[in-house]
Amino acid sequence: MSEKKESKAGRRDFLRGTATGTLLAAAAIAAAAPGKAWAKPETKEERKKSRYKESDHVKRYYQTNRY
Repeated sequence: MSEKKESKAGRRDFLRGTATGTLLAAAAIAAAAPGKAWAKPETKEERKKSRYKESDHVKRYYQTNRY
């Protein structure tokens, strides 16, 4: 019976260790990342402009799928 208790404790310790290691790795990556990686804000004109363009590959997709 003591063997089962030891194996459960071993699994728990393993899971705690992996969770701790994951958190430490994430913290290290966040600390090494550059300051701000934000996109530049859009102007009113950029927000209003059309973004959809029916290019050749889009037309082929429509033909293939019979839209």
